[in-house]
Amino acid sequence: MGKFGKAIAVLLFLVMSLGAFANGTKDASAPAGSTELQPGTYTWVAGSMGGGWYTVAGGFARLVNEKEPKITIKVIPGGGVANPIALNNGDVDIAWGVGYVDKAAFNGTAPIYNQAYKNLASISGTMAVDYYHFLAAKDTGVTTLDQFVDKVKKGEKIKIAAPMTGTSDYVMTSFVLAYYGISYDTIKQNGGTVIQAIYGDMPSLYKDRHVDYAFATLGLPGAIMTEMSMGRPSTLMALSNEIIDHCAKTYGTVARASGLARVPGGTYTGMPNDIQTLCHSTEILVSPKMPAAAVYVITKVLNENKDFLVSLGAGYRVFDPKTTWSSVQVPLHPGAAAYYKDAGVLK
Repeated sequence: MGKFGKAIAVLLFLVMSLGAFANGTKDASAPAGSTELQPGTYTWVAGSMGGGWYTVAGGFARLVNEKEPKITIKVIPGGGVANPIALNNGDVDIAWGVGYVDKAAFNGTAPIYNQAYKNLASISGTMAVDYYHFLAAKDTGVTTLDQFVDKVKKGEKIKIAAPMTGTSDYVMTSFVLAYYGISYDTIKQNGGTVIQAIYGDMPSLYKDRHVDYAFATLGLPGAIMTEMSMGRPSTLMALSNEIIDHCAKTYGTVARASGLARVPGGTYTGMPNDIQTLCHSTEILVSPKMPAAAVYVITKVLNENKDFLVSLGAGYRVFDPKTTWSSVQVPLHPGAAAYYKDAGVLK
């Protein structure tokens, strides 16, 4: 080939290269199936201010931004039942989820939801196990949930701080009460007090004796439970085998056979022995419309920084990057699936 032919060949190569670039050729460093990462700000709906979800989401959002400055995540308060709806409706981009609730949302399972919410995707399952804390002041003399139920059935005036309506915590604690044939309304009808409070407000209500009981769902140890038990002698009410088995079979909470359905002794002041209770697993949801490249990066940061997650909450010790993809309750986002394939854990 002469000099003229070589020049034409080089020119054609350059034109083809520029044309490919202009038509959106993928960046060589981008994950499979995604375009080049673009700067973006995403909203993550978590839980109540002061709760574990809100705190962990904030910490992880900062970590993502440190690892990849193109991604900014804003955290807002929410709740387990409301979060899938907000995600489905396009109001947020990322959401904390409760496994059994997310499955119900995706399938439109009553009585939690009256329709299916299909605009949901996920990046990881079994992030942590959250525990239902049924706290009682020691001066009530109550040490088991059965004893608490007996007081309500006898018509005693109970004063309790309950989770907010719209949260998975409120739904599941309502299911637990319904198993015994009572409800939050029963307590009110007896002349008792039910204060639905964000978790950040519960300690002052409890320590100032506006309430004698508090129901909340948290990872271990729960900061507000630590504060309440230190400020006022307390105990967690133990749950029976029957109620834990019922909830696992009916709603998909964690089974007793897992060995996880207990709060280890010494977790809280004045509670030296293991206390059996209800628990569920959590996961992270994303909008199916989120860019695959952004989801890939977020999934990568999540799975390669388990120690950081554990530093935010001991409950994240159960998180396993090798299997987390397999325990999601709604379909994996393509960006997350691409990461797990690159990591060699998803074939």
